[in-house]
Amino acid sequence: MNCVDTEKIVLYTVEDIQKIFKIGRTNAYALMSANGFPSFKMNSRLYVKRDHLNSWIEKRTGKSFQY
Repeated sequence: MNCVDTEKIVLYTVEDIQKIFKIGRTNAYALMSANGFPSFKMNSRLYVKRDHLNSWIEKRTGKSFQY
């Protein structure tokens, strides 16, 4: 049986984004729904892959982002 390597595949939820950015639930949903944010929807829940989030942050370091 193949096991999933959780070190390589990590999905953040809205709740995780709230904690990471220290924002409220409404702002977390707005951010994750914003054009250009690397989230995706599965079964009506929003997720973002850890690597995609890190890349998104690196590209925006020192820049403003409106959502």
